[in-house]
Amino acid sequence: MKAIMLAAGKGTRFLPVTLTVPKSLIKVGGVPIIERIFSSLPEDIDEVIIVVDHLKDKIEEYIGGNFYGKKVTYTLQGDKKGTFGALLSAKDLLINGERFLVLNGDDLHDKDELVKCTKYPRSMSVQKKIAPRYYSTKIDNDGNFLEFKSQTEEEKINGALIATGTYVLDTNIFKHEGIHLSGDEYGLPQTVSTQKDEYPIKVVETNGWISINTPEELEKAQKHLN
Repeated sequence: MKAIMLAAGKGTRFLPVTLTVPKSLIKVGGVPIIERIFSSLPEDIDEVIIVVDHLKDKIEEYIGGNFYGKKVTYTLQGDKKGTFGALLSAKDLLINGERFLVLNGDDLHDKDELVKCTKYPRSMSVQKKIAPRYYSTKIDNDGNFLEFKSQTEEEKINGALIATGTYVLDTNIFKHEGIHLSGDEYGLPQTVSTQKDEYPIKVVETNGWISINTPEELEKAQKHLN
């Protein structure tokens, strides 16, 4: 099974560090984020496709063509940006009908939870978190994704199920041209949402996801790992 790791972003919230270091190579507890991701990948993942752009040579130099016993292939992000645009860049490296794991190249994950995600034909992971700016993930009675909705006042205070950006999908996702957000950005969660009736997607609740979107979150991750 292949994993597609999205690592093309410029990491502007980490400037000036990311002028010379790609965000995925920023260290957490002395180990680059991307290496920690590799160490958490399920054993069934035998190839990783990394979508690159900003400072791509440094990522390729560090990871090489085989890392943690997994074949590594690189693809340059195309004209479409955003999470769906990044995924689209890997389309030609997949076999028609193939299932694959998608995850961000700047988050930390629990290996057992990623394994659980891969047990379903299609899945997405969520985690309860106090993050009022994000949409809340709604689930039907069968545990399948239903919709994204604005958070209630209670959720803003007590936490909501937030999509972690981790998915198990198949090449049917490319039947859609992608949901356009703004400029040249196309969103993967929004595109997945349009296919939920034809291709149901199981929701897996996690506890081990650590997002690293800001220097403050990086500091929290450092403390969590120490």
